[in-house]
Amino acid sequence: MFDVFAAHATSSAVLMFNTGPAYGEAVGQYQGDPLYHASLDAAEYEALLGRVGFDVVAHVIEDEETGGRTAWLTRRRAAQGELGSTFSHKVV
Repeated sequence: MFDVFAAHATSSAVLMFNTGPAYGEAVGQYQGDPLYHASLDAAEYEALLGRVGFDVVAHVIEDEETGGRTAWLTRRRAAQGELGSTFSHKVV
């Protein structure tokens, strides 16, 4: 999926997505139907993002303000010679 993100993202594009809080699988419910979830561990997400040119801007794990969601905010690196915004990596 990260190759798809990279194929559609321009230089300095922002990508936000949700994952599970840690490596593993779970089955939940959506409108009464079972819904399968699988997540990698945070280091693996960071490695995959880095490989396709994204830097992590912020990563929050089981955020109480969002119903316990784990969220990632990333930004595609600026193309060589372009100026891009500078963000610091923040894990909440």
